[in-house]
Amino acid sequence: MFVCIHGQQLPAEVSGAHSLAEFAYTFSPLVEETTPNTVVIDVEGCALRFGSAYELANEIARQAKAKRPGGLGCKVNVALAANPDAAIHAAKFCRGVTFTAPGEELTCLGNLPLNALQHSLAGVREPQAEEILETLRLWGVHTFKEFAELPVAGVSERMGQDGLKLRELASGKTRRHLKPRQAAPEFNNAIELEYPITDLEPLAFILARLLNQICANLNAYALATNALQVEMKLERGAVHEIKLNLPYPMRDHKVFLKLLLLDTEMHPPPAAVVGISINCEPVKPRVMQTGLFIPLAPEPEKLELMLARLAKLVGAENIGSPELLDTHRPDAFRVKRFELKEKKRRRTNGKQQSAS
Repeated sequence: MFVCIHGQQLPAEVSGAHSLAEFAYTFSPLVEETTPNTVVIDVEGCALRFGSAYELANEIARQAKAKRPGGLGCKVNVALAANPDAAIHAAKFCRGVTFTAPGEELTCLGNLPLNALQHSLAGVREPQAEEILETLRLWGVHTFKEFAELPVAGVSERMGQDGLKLRELASGKTRRHLKPRQAAPEFNNAIELEYPITDLEPLAFILARLLNQICANLNAYALATNALQVEMKLERGAVHEIKLNLPYPMRDHKVFLKLLLLDTEMHPPPAAVVGISINCEPVKPRVMQTGLFIPLAPEPEKLELMLARLAKLVGAENIGSPELLDTHRPDAFRVKRFELKEKKRRRTNGKQQSAS
C-alpha cells in the first residue's frame, strides 16, 4: 500500500526547505518526492509500529497539523491506495483522508475530469498527451471513468502506446516502483567518546568502527580515496591531527587502520582522546590490468604498509626514492616519497606490415 501526502497551501519555509519529504521520512524510509508539495511513501511493513494503513493515514494527517518540531503546522490531504499513481490523484483532488480499496480506484477517481490526469506519471510527453486528450474531448470522453471504459484494442489502434498508458493511469491500475530521493553521500564520520581514551587498543577499536562505515560508503559509490584526515579532540580543547597522503587511491579499511596506528605510535597524542572525526576526499579508483596468472608484485597495499613500518623504525625522512639534485656538488641527492608510476601504453590502430 502507498500513502500520498499533498499540501495545497504549505508555508513558504516548509516548501523551501523540502520539509514535506523530511516529514514523510519519519513514517517510512521509502519516500518519493513527486513535486515540492507532493510526496508518496511506501507503508509496507509499517503496521507493527503504526497499526493498519488507514490508522497510519489518519496519524499522518493529525501530526501534519501540529506545530513544529515534528509537524508542518498546516492541513494536508492524505490518500491511501494500492499503487502510487492512484494515491497521487486522490490526494491532489480529494480533501482530507481518502482510502481507496484495491480494485475500486474508479469509485474514487472516476468523476475526475481528464484535465486532472497527471500524464508525466505515465512517462508521456506533454505534446502527445494534449493531442490524445483533445481527441478524447472530440469523442465526448470527459472523465476518468469514461476513458477507462474504452476498449483496449480501439485505444491501441488509434492512440498507440501513449494512449494505453494514459488509459491505464486513468483506471488507477498502473504498476511501478517508487523513485526514492537518495541522500547526498557522506564520506566522513565522527564520534564523541563517553570517557577519555589513553591506550592504543581502545583507540584502534574506535578507529576501525569509523573506517568501516567510510569504506562501505566508498564501495557503494565505486570510489576510493588518496587523502585521509583524522582529528582527535583532546582534553582541555586541544586537537591532534593525522594526515595520510596515499600515493594511489585505496578503500581498504584494514590498510587504513594499520597506517593510522603506525602514525599514532610514532606521533602519539599529548593528552587523552575525547572525540574522533575522520574525513576523506573521494576520487576514482586506480584501474590497472595485470596478467592472468602473475599477481602484481609488490602489491600496492603491502608496499605502503612496509614503507610505513620502515618509517617508524628509521624515520620518515630516511624512507623514499633517491633523487639527484640539480647542483654542482658531486653526488648530491635527496629522498622523496616513493610513488608508483603507471606506464601508459599507446594503442596503434594501424595494421602492421609484414616484412617481405
